[in-house]
Amino acid sequence: MIRLPKRLALWCAAPLLIILSTFLLFRHAVGPTAANASDVSVTVREVAQLDQAAILAQAALGQTSSTGTLVGVITVDGKPAALAPKVKKGDMSAKDAAICAANDVPDESLVVGAKGGLANVFVYLQAAPTGHKADAPPKEPAVFDQMGCRFLPHAMVIRMGQQVLVKSGDAIAHNTHTNPLRSTPFNQVVKPEDRVGIPLVYDKTERLPVKVVCDLHSWMTAYHLVLDHPFGAVTDADGKFEIKNLPAGKHTFVIWQERAGYLNRTQMADVAAGKSTELKLSFPAEKFK
Repeated sequence: MIRLPKRLALWCAAPLLIILSTFLLFRHAVGPTAANASDVSVTVREVAQLDQAAILAQAALGQTSSTGTLVGVITVDGKPAALAPKVKKGDMSAKDAAICAANDVPDESLVVGAKGGLANVFVYLQAAPTGHKADAPPKEPAVFDQMGCRFLPHAMVIRMGQQVLVKSGDAIAHNTHTNPLRSTPFNQVVKPEDRVGIPLVYDKTERLPVKVVCDLHSWMTAYHLVLDHPFGAVTDADGKFEIKNLPAGKHTFVIWQERAGYLNRTQMADVAAGKSTELKLSFPAEKFK
């Protein structure tokens, strides 16, 4: 017997379940005949079971009949100038060179993939859609690490109230310092090779990504976007992003990148229910000088 992957099986099963459910509802609406009058209670029960199965199938795919997914890719049109490393390998003039100059420390203010995909771009709703009740922040802490005198990840979306563990894999001390406009700042020395982490919690949302620096190593920067809803993402190394469970309908997104600032404050997207809506955006290389 051929076994389909669970996710593929659900994709295949969901439409069939919905069709069968609709058929049974029609049968019940027409009314029982003499031959099947005794089966009405069974038919109604079947309908309820099929409806529930269809709902569970859609939920397993990460969406309901009233929500959809926004997927997209952001690229650079043209070839931007290459950026020199912030710290070059072997540069003994760098602070804590034995660790920080063991390898190049790249300039991550502009990361463009081989096919032009732009990494570390924030795509987000400024506020949750009207009527949307956000679920609680994730219980699992996010991790913000420091290795090779770099922040990892360079850009991340964080929920207000979510715990972030600030860690370090370097054999030297770092000083992690956030610069929010609204939330309580975090300014802590992180001990060498601290794999337990110091808790960081943003208590207010921010309209723009928060810059994070290390006061001991001036080239170290990162960005945190703090939201009170889950509708935000950061592009990956290929410029791709995904935002799940968006209420179906038209939404206005903010597109922001650290070097260019606002790429678009009012990017419209019409999210279709039960489907993935694709958004492709390209910006000229001149914007990132």
